[in-house]
Amino acid sequence: MGQLLIAVLVGGIAAGAALVVLRTRSGSGNKSKVPPALRPADIDAVLESSRLTKIHGWGLALTLFFAFFMPAYWVQEPQNRLDNEIEFAEESLERGAEYYALQTDQQTGAHNAKGKECARCHGVGAEGGTNEFLNPVTGTRSIINVPELKTVFSRYETPPAGFKDAKEFIRETIERGRPGTDMPTWGADYGGPLTVQELDDIVNWIESIQETPQVGADATGDQIFSQFCSACHGIGGAGGSGPSMQNGATVAQFPDVEDHTAFVKAGSQAGQPYGTSGTGTGAMPTWGGTLTDEQIQLVVEYERSL
Repeated sequence: MGQLLIAVLVGGIAAGAALVVLRTRSGSGNKSKVPPALRPADIDAVLESSRLTKIHGWGLALTLFFAFFMPAYWVQEPQNRLDNEIEFAEESLERGAEYYALQTDQQTGAHNAKGKECARCHGVGAEGGTNEFLNPVTGTRSIINVPELKTVFSRYETPPAGFKDAKEFIRETIERGRPGTDMPTWGADYGGPLTVQELDDIVNWIESIQETPQVGADATGDQIFSQFCSACHGIGGAGGSGPSMQNGATVAQFPDVEDHTAFVKAGSQAGQPYGTSGTGTGAMPTWGGTLTDEQIQLVVEYERSL
């Protein structure tokens, strides 16, 4: 409807312009060299008869046109804006999927010039994966698990202090990276390769693929740990981007089991101490919004047994 009205308006303007051109050409045979502005004006009888009627007619026609056109266009404007927002959102998701993907499809061999290779570590379908990591502190290389991203928004349903929601925290994590881990800096403002729009598109795409975490009713502590915790803490708690939990490290950090349980529920806050000697980075999510109290208790018992 809005496009039709615009087409009518443009057509009317074009017709008016054509009329003006035709009238100008029709008078081109006048050989008088006196400029039009200096020629004698029409007498009152002409001005107050056919010419005045013609002027009034055109004025009435234009008045009626805009009287109907403007309200009709105004009525359509909210729907037009909504359609544009939906279109922009869909385009953002398409770009985000392209940026997330590999530059070369592993199955078809198709080339993706826009690929930023997020899928190389986090998996083609964001199901998680592995990566070789050079620890900047110890200088040792190891293969670590990389978190899946299909439930990352639920993991940060209660975001770390200073962030209004999970989306803002996830975006900044991608933009700035995680020092001391295999997650590099991606934002151009911090020396990475991604522009602001590319970051937004990737985060929008990740948000669009979110799933509700599923935990089996009879899942044991080690199974829950493997599903949710091992991506950072390693298989069997051997350590990765998160600290090792083996050889009694967890009990040494949390002598009080209630403190341990509370930490798993609430996650870590950047710069805030936890346990006997830990300092939070904000990377440890709030598991209280994802796991039940019973499931968290099973995980705590498993971690303390390592």
